[in-house]
Amino acid sequence: MSYEELESFKEDYESFFIERFIYSSAELEDFYNANDKREMLIDLLEAYRILMSKRDMLTLGDILKVGNLVNKTHGISPGFRKIEVTAGEKADFVPAAPSAIPMKLNELLYFYYTNWSGLDVFLKEAIFHIKYMHIHPFEDGNKRSGKLILTTNLCKQGYPPIIITKEDTSEYYEFINSYDYEGFAEFLRQRSQLENNTMCGFYKSKNGIPVYEDIDFKLIQKILVPKRD
Repeated sequence: MSYEELESFKEDYESFFIERFIYSSAELEDFYNANDKREMLIDLLEAYRILMSKRDMLTLGDILKVGNLVNKTHGISPGFRKIEVTAGEKADFVPAAPSAIPMKLNELLYFYYTNWSGLDVFLKEAIFHIKYMHIHPFEDGNKRSGKLILTTNLCKQGYPPIIITKEDTSEYYEFINSYDYEGFAEFLRQRSQLENNTMCGFYKSKNGIPVYEDIDFKLIQKILVPKRD
C-alpha cells in the first residue's frame, strides 16, 4: 500500500471503530433528534482523536477536555463535578467527594506512569479504569470518557482497542464494584484479541481479499495501532 492508501485505510478504520464504540453502548438511543445524534458522534470522535494524538503523559487538562466533549450534547455543565452523584443502579460504591477529584486524578495519573509502568499492559489499564470509575470525575459521561481513555491507552501501546457493549454491563460492574483487577485485565485481553480479528476482516474487506485467505494479523496490527515509544 502506498503512503496515501495507508493513511486512508487508517482513517477509515478509525471512523469504523468509533462508530461501533458509540453505538455498542446504546448512548444514541437517548436521542430522537438526528442533529443531536450527529453532534454526539462528532464530539466523541474529536475526544478520541485528542487522546490518540497525545504523545506524552495525560494530564488533568486532557481528561477535562475529553469529559467536556463527551458531555457536550447532554447539556452537562463543563468541568469536574461539583456535586455529589450516584454511580448508577449497578454500582455499589460511593464516588469520590467533589473536592477530592483533582487530587485523586493527579494521584491516579502519577501511579499510572510510575509505580505501574512495569505491569502487564492489560493489568495496568484495568487498575487505572477501575480506580477512575470509583473517582467518577464528571456529573455524567464517566463510562464514556473512561472507556475512551482505556481504549486509546491500549492503542498507543500497540494493542488493538476494545469495545465494552451494553450486554457486558453486569459483568463490567462486577469487576468495578469488587476491584477485580485481574479479572478485568483478562476481560480486556480477550476483547482486544477479538478486535484484532475484526481488524483483519476489515482489511480483507477493504482490499478485496477472500474471507478464507490467511493474512499476517501482526502486520495489520502494526499498521493500525503502531506502538509509540
